[in-house]
Parts: sequence; structure tokens; C-alpha cells
Amino acid sequence: MSKVIGIRPRLIKWGIFLSMLGMVVAVCLFSISYFQLIHSNLSLAQLVCDLQKQTKQYQADLANMQTSLTQTQESVQKTQELLTKQERILDSSKWYVTEAQYLVRLANDHLQLAHNIPLTVTLLQRAEQVLQPVSTNEILELRKSITTDISNLQAIPQVDTTALYLQLAALNAQLEQLPMPAAPLKASTSSPAPSSTVSWWRAGLQETWNALHKIVIVRYNTAHDLALVMPEEKPFLYQNLHAQMESAMWAVLHRNEAVYQTSLDQLATWIPRYFDQDAMLTQTFLQNLHVLQKMNIQPPKVNLTDTLKLFDQYFAQTEAAQ
Repeated sequence: MSKVIGIRPRLIKWGIFLSMLGMVVAVCLFSISYFQLIHSNLSLAQLVCDLQKQTKQYQADLANMQTSLTQTQESVQKTQELLTKQERILDSSKWYVTEAQYLVRLANDHLQLAHNIPLTVTLLQRAEQVLQPVSTNEILELRKSITTDISNLQAIPQVDTTALYLQLAALNAQLEQLPMPAAPLKASTSSPAPSSTVSWWRAGLQETWNALHKIVIVRYNTAHDLALVMPEEKPFLYQNLHAQMESAMWAVLHRNEAVYQTSLDQLATWIPRYFDQDAMLTQTFLQNLHVLQKMNIQPPKVNLTDTLKLFDQYFAQTEAAQ
């Protein structure tokens, strides 16, 4: 009996020990499970965060794609509108009017800058032919204005600037061939001999005066006499004549009527003054010079402004109608 009583306390101690050990093991297992759960939660939270970032990036890329698609659709729409507008122009009378307007503008440039009347008339005639397939009232007004411009240009006297320039160049080459007058100085009449009744000092003074007349000869030129040109002055005379002729040639190229007439007038004054007027070469030169003086190189005052305004009005009315 006493042995049984001694065994029970031991059993109780072992039971308590085992219970405590089980509790410790349970607590350890719970702690390990808790930490594993926290670690899993953290990994899951990180994964969710990464997924959210990727989702935002995908959303941003999708928004950019949508924006690009919208811009592409707008560009395609504008292109279609432009093509439609061009098709309308091609399918209507605007095409003919546009081509005719270009030809008239080109003709006006040649008229104002180069003063080329034949080319201007040719371009206007071509513009009038382009408008012939269209028979509206506005187009008829344009054709009427173009025809009026053609008539006005054809009525202007034509000036062949190339031929005129060559004629001036030929005269310029003949300048140094013009003969100068052979006008020897005329000896003065001999002074009468002093009278025997004159006193000796008066007779000596008269003889001295007569000797000076033989050494120094004074010539008086009237307004109708030819100018006397010394040999050393001839190069300067020819240089001035060539300068006036070249000035007239420049004026022809630039259609400057004032410079042209001034230069020829100066030549017409100098030639009879310094060269032999009775020589055939001088007379022929002056005749050719007078013919050139009658030429009018003033540019035509005709312009195509009224016709170009009609074109602008036509396009303005067409745009307003659309």
C-alpha cells in the first residue's frame, strides 16, 4: 500500500511535466505557424502591389494607344476631307479657272518686269482658250476682260529693243570715224605802214604791235563756227561721246525714256559742233541719230489688274457659296 502511494506522486509529476512539455510544444508550433502566416501575408501584399503597378502601367499604355488611335482617326478624316475637296475642284469648273488665273498672273509678270508684249499676248490667249469649255456668266465676264487686255496690248506700237540696241552699238562704233573740220587759221590782214608824218615813238609802237600779231594769232568763233579741238583733247571728246551713246544703250535695256532722249539730244548737239557737217559720213550719222530719237521706248502702261481682280472675286463667291 505504501508502494502504491509512493508511485502516484511520481505519476503526477510526470503528468505535469508532460503537460507542460505539450503546452510548450503547442506554443512553439503556434508561433511557427503565426510567423509563417505573417510571411505569407507580406509576400501576398508585395505581389498585390506589383500587380497594381503593372495594372497602372497597362492602363497608361492603353490610354496612349487610345490617344494615338484618336489622332490617327482625325488625320485620316482630314485626309479624306482634303481628298474630297480636291475631287470637287477637279470635277468642277474651278480647275479651268485656276489654270487660267495662273496664266494671267504669269502674263502680268512678263508685262511688268520684262515688258515682253508678244509673250504676254500669247499667255492671255492661252488663258482665254482654257476658259472656253465653261459657259457660266462669271466665266464669260473673265473671258471678256482677257479679250480686252489682248486688244489693248496689240494696239501698242512694238519696240524691238534688240534691234534698237544693235543700231546704237553700230553708231557707237562709228563715232571715231567721223571727220573733223579742216579749218586753218586765217592770217590777219597786214597793218598799214606808219605814215611819215607820225612821230618816231608812234611808228615804233605800231611796228611792235604788227610783230606781235604775227607771233600770236587770236581767233574769234561765232555761234555758228565749229569748235576747235586740240589734238590732246580728242581722246576726251571721244570718251564723252561714247559715254553718252552707252548711256542711251543702257536706257534701251531698262526702258528708261528720259535717259534715252537726254543722251541722244546731247549727241545731236555735239556731233554738228565738233565734226564736219558737210561730210557724207557725218550727215548719215545724224540722220540715223534723228530716226532713233523718234523711237519711244516708254514701257506700256497697260496692266492686268482688273482681270486679276475678277478672278479673285470669282473664287471668293465660290467659297461663300459652299
